[in-house]
Amino acid sequence: MIEPFILFGEQHIETLAYTFGIIILICLISNFISTSLQNIVTKIIGISLLGFEIIRPFLYIFVFEKPWETYLPLHMCAFSAFLIGIFLLSKSRNQMFFELPYYWGVGGATMALATPDLTLGWPDVEYFFFFYGHGQILLGVFFALTVLKYRPHLQNFKRMAVITIVLLIPIYAANFLIGGEANYWYLMDKPAGDSLAVFMPEAPYHILGIAPLALIVFFITYVPFLLWDKFKKA
Repeated sequence: MIEPFILFGEQHIETLAYTFGIIILICLISNFISTSLQNIVTKIIGISLLGFEIIRPFLYIFVFEKPWETYLPLHMCAFSAFLIGIFLLSKSRNQMFFELPYYWGVGGATMALATPDLTLGWPDVEYFFFFYGHGQILLGVFFALTVLKYRPHLQNFKRMAVITIVLLIPIYAANFLIGGEANYWYLMDKPAGDSLAVFMPEAPYHILGIAPLALIVFFITYVPFLLWDKFKKA
């Protein structure tokens, strides 16, 4: 029998430890291998990111018979996976294809892993898909950061914020048109489970708290670089 998911229960803590441990190990080892091997690892991560995001909706909808309205790749983390996957596989890498997943991924995926929108624990397939999918987003971002030596820049933060806010309109429209329980980017209702959203007003006013909170979290992810730049100038 599959047990209910318990936030910060033993299983959750162990899964977080394994997830971040694997990310750190891969990034660490990849700094001590040849450039040709780095290129192979880069491609493997990129293919895994794109392949998983393309295949996952079909598995959910046609194999596990989940409602199609809620399993389309329209969440922010799915966008992050596609962008960082394309970034890793591209020869001429677009900086914003790194920076958008950096903010959306480090801010969004980390919060998702810390407060998963799950009701059942392992070995439920959704539990595995959730941690694998979000974990490899962070792997792609931190691989680009620590191995490929890309970094976000403050002048692009405003562009990221504008892109994020502008995308709220088509994502809200998609939720409205899809109907049912569609809740992409959590614009229609607060996420299920325990998270900071429980302190927000009820829908639809919850977005007035979630949107600025998201931008604050995104900026916090830039703070280490801000401090590093000030340290170098000192």
